[in-house]
Amino acid sequence: MQAIKQYTEVINGSIHVNLPKDFTAKRVELIILAVDDNNPDTNNFQKLLLDSPEMTDEEYQAIQEKRRHLKQWN
Repeated sequence: MQAIKQYTEVINGSIHVNLPKDFTAKRVELIILAVDDNNPDTNNFQKLLLDSPEMTDEEYQAIQEKRRHLKQWN
């Protein structure tokens, strides 16, 4: 099952959805939800992600190696 999630503006009570060329379904189910653009939880989560430190590939590999080592003790 293909699923598409996108945000769009309602204009004069209508919405327009552009489907990818490879979307071949003849019937679809639409679930339309109002979006609260001022949702503080979403904004706080986005800020947390954007302000979080980044991890290099080397740091990630070092953590993975430590996890593998610790799993040997289980």
